[in-house]
Amino acid sequence: MIIVQQKPLEEIFENTEKLQDLLVVGCDGCAAIIQVGGEKQAEILKTLLEMHRKIKGTNTLRIKAISILRQCDKQIAASSLRPIIEDYGALISLACGVGVQTLADLYPDKLVIPANDTKFLGMHDTKEGKFYEMCRACGDCILFETGGICPITRCAKSLLNGPCGGQAKGKCEVGGWKKDCAWVLIYNRLKERNRLDQFTKFRIPRDYRISEHPREIDGETLITKKTEMPRDKEQLAKIGRGKAYSELTKQIMEGKFVFTGELEPVKTTNLHEVIEGAKLLKGHVVAINITDNPTAFGYMNALVPSYMIQREAEVEAVYQMTTRDKNRLALISDVLAAGALGIKNILVLTGDHTVVGDTPQSKPVFDLDSATFTYMLRKIIDEGVDLNGNKIENPPKFSIGIAAAPNADPLEPEILKIERKVKLGVDFIQTQCVYSVEQAKCFLDAVSYLKTPILIGVAPFKSLAMMEWMIKFVPGIKVPPEVEQRLRRAKEKGKEAFQEENVEIFGAMIREIRKTTDAAGIHMMAVGFEWIVPKIIERSGIA
Repeated sequence: MIIVQQKPLEEIFENTEKLQDLLVVGCDGCAAIIQVGGEKQAEILKTLLEMHRKIKGTNTLRIKAISILRQCDKQIAASSLRPIIEDYGALISLACGVGVQTLADLYPDKLVIPANDTKFLGMHDTKEGKFYEMCRACGDCILFETGGICPITRCAKSLLNGPCGGQAKGKCEVGGWKKDCAWVLIYNRLKERNRLDQFTKFRIPRDYRISEHPREIDGETLITKKTEMPRDKEQLAKIGRGKAYSELTKQIMEGKFVFTGELEPVKTTNLHEVIEGAKLLKGHVVAINITDNPTAFGYMNALVPSYMIQREAEVEAVYQMTTRDKNRLALISDVLAAGALGIKNILVLTGDHTVVGDTPQSKPVFDLDSATFTYMLRKIIDEGVDLNGNKIENPPKFSIGIAAAPNADPLEPEILKIERKVKLGVDFIQTQCVYSVEQAKCFLDAVSYLKTPILIGVAPFKSLAMMEWMIKFVPGIKVPPEVEQRLRRAKEKGKEAFQEENVEIFGAMIREIRKTTDAAGIHMMAVGFEWIVPKIIERSGIA
């Protein structure tokens, strides 16, 4: 069903203000079913237009209201309107956008005015009195694989290989944690039906040629569609884990317990703080992540500071790349540029939705998701071709990392998502921050069967306010009560005592993780106070 909503009366009055005659045309199709565009609504709109003219004391309006079976059917519309159409110079349509355009196409010499806004293709729940978007008309339905739940429509990022890291307790970050995460719904549905093999299945990037606008299709082909592009990765390429192309992965393969750091280029053209931060971390970490518009804030492109810290501070970079802001063409361009600049690590991310950032009006891209981007990178690295098989001269070589959410709730869909990407061929995993050894152990045990190096994320607190903010606003963050109490008591003694307690708490936690788990290392996230990282590493006693 096409869901429409009547435009504000003020807009309708303004658009019809100068007309002498007007035919109000209702539609007995979708618009009538939801009581926005049938015969009754056409008569009501006619009456309102007449009353408006009388109240304003303007020129009289010759007006008539009718309703036809379906405005979107050219033949039905033409035959229904033929007896009266010549008596009117303008029409106002109570149909969807398709009906409006059908009338405009039939009568190019007449003014056709829309009375409704077309919202989406959806379902009407009469019990709740709500309408829900259910289909994007993408032209390549995968509902069999997803338990009858459309991820293109019901996932805010339209991910083919979800879920992303923006879900908590089965709710999506977009919309204030009120809407269900589509991929958690899909997981639950498939689990109930013993079909989780469909959940872990890798779905290749969409072919957007199928949904190019404007679309047309020959009626005779509606039941004879041919498959032009295979979905299963096995049909496309043989892929697997790559070689150790970076110092980070070389040290991991040698069995060393590694540390990585993180720096954040902000809304500036000055790289002084980033380079100085890299110099502070040098000698303590083997590589440094450079964030890519974190939390959807518009910052400097991560490629430039990734290159600069390698050149100026002589520290290997982990170039973070999200799929939120660029289509596959732009991503390929950046990947090739990264190769030319000597970047050796790429951390593949989906990225936070634009609505949670500082430019919420911007259009999110999500042409690829983190799984399909990983797949594209493997083809570039291993085969020297892009997704379409086009040859790349002197293809770049990278070690590929992905992110993981050990705080995800529920955790099971997150584990299966990681499995899907590991099968594509990733070299290391960096997790979001954890604040207890037990939580790290729980996650590591759950993913141990994947046999992939994992760096546990550790994020010390710059201030008490930071800790309180993370506990309150970051889903899944659980700070043990004893840790929280220790930091609060230390804060009462002053800033230096608070910093020292940070060093002691996180140094001990890292030491215990190294001693009691199979973690490959620690990813240190102390953005804006990088100086604390060497102190924590030193306190951990790990050389």
